[in-house]
Amino acid sequence: MKTMMTIFLLAAAQLGGAAEVVRLDADQQARAGIEVRAVVEEEFGDLLRVVGQVVRSPGSTLTLKTVVGGRVEALGTAPGERVVRGQVLVLLHSHEVLAMQGALLRSSEQLKLAEKRVEAGRELFAIDGISRLDLELREQEAFAAQLDYTTAREELLDHGLPEADLDRALATRTPEAHLPVTSPADGVVLELLVQEHEWVQEFAPLVVVGDPQRVELELQLAPNQAASVAAGDTVEFAPVGRSGVLGRATVITRVPQVDPESRTIRIRARIDSEHPSCFPGAFVQGTLGHGVARRSPAVPVSAVINLGGRDVVFVRVGTDQFVVRAVTIGNHIDDRYEVVDGLDVGEEVVVAGVFLVKSALVKGDEGEQ
Repeated sequence: MKTMMTIFLLAAAQLGGAAEVVRLDADQQARAGIEVRAVVEEEFGDLLRVVGQVVRSPGSTLTLKTVVGGRVEALGTAPGERVVRGQVLVLLHSHEVLAMQGALLRSSEQLKLAEKRVEAGRELFAIDGISRLDLELREQEAFAAQLDYTTAREELLDHGLPEADLDRALATRTPEAHLPVTSPADGVVLELLVQEHEWVQEFAPLVVVGDPQRVELELQLAPNQAASVAAGDTVEFAPVGRSGVLGRATVITRVPQVDPESRTIRIRARIDSEHPSCFPGAFVQGTLGHGVARRSPAVPVSAVINLGGRDVVFVRVGTDQFVVRAVTIGNHIDDRYEVVDGLDVGEEVVVAGVFLVKSALVKGDEGEQ
């Protein structure tokens, strides 16, 4: 016996022609590494080919801006560095902040004086030294001074001056021209938009901080295709050029507006697991399953081969016989095919050693024993 397996081609009378059969005993099957698996029924839906890109999720980035103009005194970070909430990222030297603190100190002194006048007025009123009207005027002055002080203090706090720095300026009666710009949350510096000693205008962006893990897919579909997509539909995708690196995502929503340039509708999809290539800006392609799920026979991708221009599987019809069966393939999800026609649930197909069986079959067709 020259070959590892002895192949017999049998003529099996069937409607429409003859079936090609390969006969292998248990020992030959073991040496060829042949494995079989029963055809199962699984759920499949309609598929759409999709393209898109990885984008940052809404709310995952924060752009820090300066409320006042000034000069960048120092930088406390660099692009790519992790930062924590409250960390100083940029230190500004601002004459406007200096002037605001001066106004706060003046209102603080005026408030102290007004409160002393009220206290003295109450003592005088008790001994009929002043009228009630004079006392009420002093109380109104104190109230106005309190409003001025509170307004000046809150304005500085709203501009980002730490309360500890503000209290120190009040205690020392010395204004401070520096305004620290701090990170509002833990994250990573995605962009640093200024340099040291640079002058910046009010409301100019300084730093972009974000969470690089919070990304999602933004897919583009034609309006007629997008109409059939709903939240919860699944997406299988891979970065362009890396088809073997698969990821999964779930549709969140579709944006009900046609893009004026591409004439497409955007579909947002949440990435369900960590993916090694999910960086913002990366282009992806994949399939989107949608519509009403249907139950169909399913086989592993490894079970299907092309023979003579047709998709076929090897079906076990006995302990030592395998028949070639043409099948019609539907959707492809993960590592399995939907079988539209040609197989029934429960039949056993070869899922490992398929190409060895095919090779032996071809040799048998050529008359080799």
